[in-house]
Amino acid sequence: MGDPTAKNLGRLTLDPIKHLDLIGTICLLLFRFGWAKPVPINPRNFKKPVRDEILVSMAGIAMNFLVSFVAFAALFFIYNGKIMDIASYIIYYIIVLNIYFGIFNLIPIPPLDGFHIISALFIRRAGQIVSTLYRFGFLILLVLLLTGVIGNLLNAALSFVLSGYAAFFGLFS
Repeated sequence: MGDPTAKNLGRLTLDPIKHLDLIGTICLLLFRFGWAKPVPINPRNFKKPVRDEILVSMAGIAMNFLVSFVAFAALFFIYNGKIMDIASYIIYYIIVLNIYFGIFNLIPIPPLDGFHIISALFIRRAGQIVSTLYRFGFLILLVLLLTGVIGNLLNAALSFVLSGYAAFFGLFS
């Protein structure tokens, strides 16, 4: 979208090592919740700031769902009715994790992409709310995680998406 920030910082790569956050990775291993380094952007470099911020925020989410969909297709066409092996379990976890990541990032709480989408659309009307959420977003997110609200949301969304995938691929059997 015209912003060279990620490229200039060497972060425009598919190399997962460049995206690892040490503390986020340790937390993932210890607490089953972690994070990666965000890909840096500077909206001032966008040609059309509102539209481009929404598109950039949707890119990662769309990629999560695309990866899960392609992995589901592989699982469906390769293992449909066959005995499952270790590769099928790995593919299954690729599906589940990418659906979780996609749904999680849609939540409209900062610093998640869902918040960037909502705030880009409504920033002029809700400036005070947006600035307050930026200050307390991580705390709100932490409370929702610890109370299980987000876990319940993710599990319900996972079931919904997987049943949609199954219905779609069921058309081919």
